[in-house]
Amino acid sequence: MLPFFGRSRESRSFLWLLAAAPLMFVATGLWSLPAAAWLAPMFLLRFVRDQPTWRGCVIAALLLIVVSCAAWQGATGRFLQAPLPYVVGAALGLVAALPYLIDRLLSPRLSGLAATLVFPASAVAVEFAASFGPFGTWSSAAYTQQNLALLQLTSVTGIWGVSFLLYWTASVANAAWEEWAMSPEARTSSEARTSSEARTSSEARISLGVRWTVGLWAGLLAAVFMFGGARLALDAPPDTVPVATVTGTHDASSFWGVHRQAESRGAVRDSARAIQRDYLQRARRAAQAGARLVSWPEAAVPVPHEDTAAFLSKARRLARGQEVYLAMALNALPRPDAGKKLENKVVWVGPSGTVRKEGLKAHLVPGEPGQDGSGTLPIVSAPAGTWSSAVCYDLDFPALIRQAGRQNVDLLVAPSNDWAAIAERHAHMARIRAIENGTALLRPTSNGLTLATGPLGRTHGRVNHFTSQEHLQMTRLPTESKSTVYATFGDVFAWGCGLGLLMLIAGAFFQLRLPLD
Repeated sequence: MLPFFGRSRESRSFLWLLAAAPLMFVATGLWSLPAAAWLAPMFLLRFVRDQPTWRGCVIAALLLIVVSCAAWQGATGRFLQAPLPYVVGAALGLVAALPYLIDRLLSPRLSGLAATLVFPASAVAVEFAASFGPFGTWSSAAYTQQNLALLQLTSVTGIWGVSFLLYWTASVANAAWEEWAMSPEARTSSEARTSSEARTSSEARISLGVRWTVGLWAGLLAAVFMFGGARLALDAPPDTVPVATVTGTHDASSFWGVHRQAESRGAVRDSARAIQRDYLQRARRAAQAGARLVSWPEAAVPVPHEDTAAFLSKARRLARGQEVYLAMALNALPRPDAGKKLENKVVWVGPSGTVRKEGLKAHLVPGEPGQDGSGTLPIVSAPAGTWSSAVCYDLDFPALIRQAGRQNVDLLVAPSNDWAAIAERHAHMARIRAIENGTALLRPTSNGLTLATGPLGRTHGRVNHFTSQEHLQMTRLPTESKSTVYATFGDVFAWGCGLGLLMLIAGAFFQLRLPLD
């Protein structure tokens, strides 16, 4: 028999590693399965707890590094060149291993409910800390979940509540597992250290504590699904406004191909004007078809500095003539000798023909050229509600988009440009931002999924850039936002997990310092 599968608890634990490994590959990354995200941490946590501290944690870290490098393959697109994607993958794997190390060090020194909270509190604290980095919330476990009732929890806690439930499930399952699977030898050893009366009392307390913790977990999980189901069921049919997204025969990549090969600024301007005409013509057709708001994908229309006034004049005439709002995603190109950076932004033009607002992309993808914005979302008041916009990668940062919830934005327009590997994941992340803040979402996207959702995340329109030949997508979106706890209080739950972790560390240290009888 292989030594890993011997009779000792330590040897048998490699079975749990073998169970965890394949599940881990589909529990994270771009192609995750919702059920695997619940199961994989359970088995990996069992393995780490059954191993000597450092060996178990090192093996878990190595597994998570390999999984991260494989599961996130293609996520960085053209922005990071090899070997940087693998460096990022390795860093993500090490970060993902931290909660297992923290749990292994602390949970044996605690008991009952407190012991089960170490793993989820540390996992959320690590996710939250990582969200302040250049990749935002991409690595959050919450994005693995698709159930709309469960995702309503994000309107209260943000994504952190969903992650907490996933990791707490693993911890509670292990507590029950340990209680049920304690060997007769372990029980005998424990009994030898206490008197008969003390032993009976201790075992009763442990058993009751585990049962109470499992009951609390089950009740909370049921309450979350009941809350989400009720929120969806009680949502009254809303008033709606017709909106449209348009795509042209050109896209950003085709223009930049011309830009790189052009011998003169005049050739670049000619190519840009052709794209401008194409998009404005399609926007006119959308308005004539009844749309009251028209938008298009991120950076779809390049506008050289010399042509800015002429382009905006045409857009204003179109908006005024068709009585339509335009949320135009532009790449504003400075003069070559100006010493300025290009601007990736959304310019709003109202039915009166005036430029209402503009918003510059605040978070640039690492490696993306351009000028980053101030981080203030533009607010546009319209007869159909309050509207705003953000650009693509901005939606990966919940704190930025929470401005929409705090200002009761009814519709968030989010022009985007993806690539095939991230299309599904990135669209889903944007949908969760809408649920968190109770706003409808219009996400025109090139090289990805164009998405239109209501404030509870219900899909009103979805178009796959890679399979659809349509250049005009019409839908109707709700005109009224939903108030959410998350929009009001923000990341209080995540901060609470961090504070709770500090309290658990203090409790474990106190237990360690207690004198032995």
